[in-house]
Amino acid sequence: MVPTVMSTRLVDKMARRKPTQRAVSISGSVLLVGTWFLVSLFILLVTEACFVPWDCVHVSLRPPLGTWQRTVNDFFEGPPGSILAAVVFVLVSASIFVVRTVRTAHGALLPWAFAVANLVFILVDFFSLELVYLLPILRLPQPRPPIDVGYHHTWPAILTTTVLVAVLFLVQSRIAFGGKRQGG
Repeated sequence: MVPTVMSTRLVDKMARRKPTQRAVSISGSVLLVGTWFLVSLFILLVTEACFVPWDCVHVSLRPPLGTWQRTVNDFFEGPPGSILAAVVFVLVSASIFVVRTVRTAHGALLPWAFAVANLVFILVDFFSLELVYLLPILRLPQPRPPIDVGYHHTWPAILTTTVLVAVLFLVQSRIAFGGKRQGG
């Protein structure tokens, strides 16, 4: 395997660190991987709740085959659709992390910052979704049918989570410690 410029810089940077910086960086990296796991589980749950509204409804009560609602529901009901959002999230966040690691002069705290950002995202999105799920209930006229599921209930949650993911990626792309690397 031929080393790339990016991997060579990363190895050189890790070799120059002091033992305490290495310990902080390694512990932060372990925490970051743990938060990526938690975020992926959270995104899996959000995907199930938002994109598969007819999951617990008998097949005869689902939209007819061939409609966009049924197609989207069926795609996200099982793999690869059910895991797609979580995998894309972790890949994008990990890519941003690698780029920030190479471009940051003192990156020992960088994994900690990414991990904290991930945890804040989970908390903010969780509480936002609790509020957003109430909006269609308050807005729709009463009485409603006993089985009232569909994307008319989940679109606010989809929009909220999408905006919060975009904000998280923007924040993660701006995280820097110690300024930019010299000569890189």
